Amino acid sequence: MIKAILVDDEELSIIPLVKKLQKFKDIDIVKTYSNPKQVVVEDMNFDVVFLDIEMQEMDGLNLAEEILSKNSNIQIVFVTAHSEYAIQAFEIHSIDYLLKPVTTKRLEKTIKRLKESIAAKEQLQVSPLPESQLSIKCFGELQVYYNKQPLSFKTAKAKELFAFLLTYRNTYIHRDKIIEELWPNQDYKKSKTYLHTCLSHVRKLFNSINYSECILFKNQHYCLQMHLKDCDAFLVEDVIKNVTVIDESNIELVKQVIHSYDEPYLDMNGYNWAYEKSQEFHQHIIYLLYKTIEYYKQKDMNKSLYFLEIQRKLEPYVDENIAQSMELLIKQNNRSEAIKLYQEHRNLITEDLGIEPSETVKKLYGTLLNT
Repeated sequence: MIKAILVDDEELSIIPLVKKLQKFKDIDIVKTYSNPKQVVVEDMNFDVVFLDIEMQEMDGLNLAEEILSKNSNIQIVFVTAHSEYAIQAFEIHSIDYLLKPVTTKRLEKTIKRLKESIAAKEQLQVSPLPESQLSIKCFGELQVYYNKQPLSFKTAKAKELFAFLLTYRNTYIHRDKIIEELWPNQDYKKSKTYLHTCLSHVRKLFNSINYSECILFKNQHYCLQMHLKDCDAFLVEDVIKNVTVIDESNIELVKQVIHSYDEPYLDMNGYNWAYEKSQEFHQHIIYLLYKTIEYYKQKDMNKSLYFLEIQRKLEPYVDENIAQSMELLIKQNNRSEAIKLYQEHRNLITEDLGIEPSETVKKLYGTLLNT
């Protein structure tokens, strides 16, 4: 039996549909609702919802999103007097779109589709694979791999939507905020359709690799919940959050994080909204480099110089880096390298910034010339 619920804020519209559905022996009407908000708090213990779109308490498209975010196996059948929502309805992956008044003959087609869809899903159901099968690279260009094979997004905007939700993962972001960032200065109604289309593409992609309920929806807010073990950006955030002092127990992990940062966050994708997050990651890496350089100063001067060089590539104009590097080179009696470093630094900041090195760096250079 196919367990069904009906949702319509006009009770007079529910009654004739109930009578028609009762003629089908495969349909078991579990409950009817005239207040759509009541559905949200219910257990999703049904197979299909016959759902109106234009309701006062809650928009039917939004309710469908909430239902699917809790149980993606539930089938959606929209029953409405308005034809203009058909595109949005099918982008949400509804099984059918019925115009009122619904005839028994038209319902026959719907029930047939329902039975075929439910049977197909039951046949394809497999145990979810471990999340370690999925890996994501965010530094440079967003790249998503499953079983070491790259995943292809259907459109560039679908990929950008995933990148946006990934950036703010485990946080509910209002639909309008997403539209504002991804489709600025565009018609709002069209942008909502674009959003639903991209969500459909992303969900379909991740459904295909058994991540069927990673995008949640609640009160017009979307949230990506994805607990990955293999993501360069996640690793940086975890280390920053949990490592307060660098010591022998965590230095290798910190070095792994530093080496994973080959380019800025989502740099090659060119997403304007990602700039602030990119700067945040940059500062995280600079902080870890500073701590790593301090850790190695007394233990291994060559390693300290190595990480100073990495820091210099990320922030080439910082006098403090040059001073520290020159001091270590002097301790190693590497006078020629220290002089070369000073001259390269001076030429760089003079040409690019029109300024001279700091007095500290100049004094170190003067000491080298007098020895």
